[in-house]
Amino acid sequence: MRPDVSVVVPVYNSMPYLVECLDSVFAQSLDPSRYEVIVVDDASDDGSEAELRRRAEAHPTMRLVRRDVGSGGPSAPRNQGMDLATGRFVFLMDADDMLGEKALELMVEAADRDNSDMVLGKLVGVGRSTSVKAYAKSGKVDLYASEIYRALSPQKLYRRSVLTGNGIRFDESLWWGEDQVFVTEFHLVSGGTSVVGDYDCYYLRQRDDGGNIMQRSRNVEEVVRYVETLMDLVADGVDDAYGRTRLLGRHFRTIAQDMLPVGLTHPDADFRAEVWQRARALHARHWTPEIQGELPAYESLQLRLLADDDIERATEVARRADEAPDAPLHFEDGRAYRRYPYFRSTEQPLPDEYFDVTDRLRLKARLLGSTWDGDLLRLTGDCRVTGVDLDTAEATLVLRHRENGEELRVDARPAPRETPDTPTRWQAAVDPAAAGAGVWDAHLSVRFHGTERTVRLPAAPDTAGLAAPASRVLATPAGGTGAVPYVTTSRRFSLDVGGTHHPVTAGAVVTDLSWQEDRLTVTGAAWLTHIPGDLLHLSFALRPREARPAPTGGLGALRRLIGGRPPQPPTEPLAAAVADLPLTAPVPTAPATAGPRGFTAVLDLTDTGTTALVTRAVWDLWLTIESGGRHWDVRPRPAPAPVFATPPEIRHRPRDARGETTLYTTKGGYLALDGAGEHFPAKS
Repeated sequence: MRPDVSVVVPVYNSMPYLVECLDSVFAQSLDPSRYEVIVVDDASDDGSEAELRRRAEAHPTMRLVRRDVGSGGPSAPRNQGMDLATGRFVFLMDADDMLGEKALELMVEAADRDNSDMVLGKLVGVGRSTSVKAYAKSGKVDLYASEIYRALSPQKLYRRSVLTGNGIRFDESLWWGEDQVFVTEFHLVSGGTSVVGDYDCYYLRQRDDGGNIMQRSRNVEEVVRYVETLMDLVADGVDDAYGRTRLLGRHFRTIAQDMLPVGLTHPDADFRAEVWQRARALHARHWTPEIQGELPAYESLQLRLLADDDIERATEVARRADEAPDAPLHFEDGRAYRRYPYFRSTEQPLPDEYFDVTDRLRLKARLLGSTWDGDLLRLTGDCRVTGVDLDTAEATLVLRHRENGEELRVDARPAPRETPDTPTRWQAAVDPAAAGAGVWDAHLSVRFHGTERTVRLPAAPDTAGLAAPASRVLATPAGGTGAVPYVTTSRRFSLDVGGTHHPVTAGAVVTDLSWQEDRLTVTGAAWLTHIPGDLLHLSFALRPREARPAPTGGLGALRRLIGGRPPQPPTEPLAAAVADLPLTAPVPTAPATAGPRGFTAVLDLTDTGTTALVTRAVWDLWLTIESGGRHWDVRPRPAPAPVFATPPEIRHRPRDARGETTLYTTKGGYLALDGAGEHFPAKS
């Protein structure tokens, strides 16, 4: 049977990392029959060959190929391994890296579920950095709208039919960046890409011995040629204007972050000149104004100097790139400028727009906690803008109605920081009753130095005080209404007033029934969804059911003649004494968003008057739940087995009464007490 995955591993002098690599491959949760391992040894001479032969003997699904002459790079061994692959998918792995235990299983599952041709499993850097944004969202993603094009390393799952059908192979003439070219070629013909971003699939190692090819110096061709190839591929292969801008923007960032710093800081003048001219040619061939927005501020400055053919200042900017994150801000007339090299220099000044970062300032905010103070909802959070002191800024919590856009604005006052280097803290008090019915999405707006930024308010992953139930029933002039703060699926904070998406509903369950002499004891729990149990007030009663109309003639008339006028059924309920009962276990049938309150209700039938009332009607058991001035009347159901099996008929003869009372479950699943013998006549 054809395997699902062919794992291709090129090896060259990879000990001792090779041991951990192969351990992780053969420890996969995917059934061994569903994947094969193809290892191509590129003429190793450090003991890797012996380790590989030992593994091949122990694992029949491993195929070992040894090249007699080393190729000098991973491209040829990878191509040879892919030629031998028989799986539906190919996974490319390096011999000094490791797989997470569930990596192959989760990636194949994602490819089949989403019908994707490529799957990016989350990469974790071991001594090196990886793209975080590329794996921020799991599931099927769009190449242009997502950040997956930030991750062009080859360690991915590829549909083999796409590789072979389009002749996609590693360019063996490229000695640098060949993996990025390979991945880009696949992206341009792929039918879709999925991401497994919630599991650490692949551990990308920085070797301690300097053996990674990424760690050696490069010649001009290695610095420039792969970028030229990539930009030509995108320009020729992407028709969508937005997509072309986004993908070319990624490669212009490479020019600014890698190509120019390596080229312009090289000690050889000819090296510097050739890199500069080839970068200029790329700019002339592919640049459009829209790409400016795809570049970080410092890289934008570098590309502007490239366009101006200002190699002298571009060289200085390249040399001082490490200082860029700490460059202070200058505010003037509502605009913000970074004090990068040459900002308002006296000699041949550069335009201010080269340093303008106003539109790049990003407000980041978080909700850290929410608590109730009576009917006020108190929120605490933090906010920051890189390089800006927000301690004296004006902050406002903005609740915006999701349907009509109406806003409720609340001052967000400063709160003490935990430490001087932590983000600015804020706190706000919201009166949900003032918001009115509807879903209100929370934003934070901050004004500083004549500039204002607003951001949808996210909740920190470990936010305290938001775990359900954390809501209230508010007493309003129009009656009680639920106010439910919640976190959306995208981790944004919202407030539902009136139950648009989170209605407050009532429920109750009985877990035990017992008679003790003439006292009926009912044990159970009641709840309101989203509302804490300690805010509930409970009362219990038997309510008389309206009697069935008597027959108008025949036997019914004869009975009335003999027996006289039948006793009239009662109209008032019989109240029971209710006491709280601590809950020691989860309540059956209670929703996860409920905060149940346990109760014990005792109905005392020892009083002669009460006994007489009971025997004159059929009574339904009712529980009334009150919170925030609003009442819910609920008929409790018996808890499901095994907590409480469907109760049998429980017959009882109250003292000083001629009839019997029978406790039973109605056809609708509720509890009732037949005191009149209407459904359960007294036994002779």
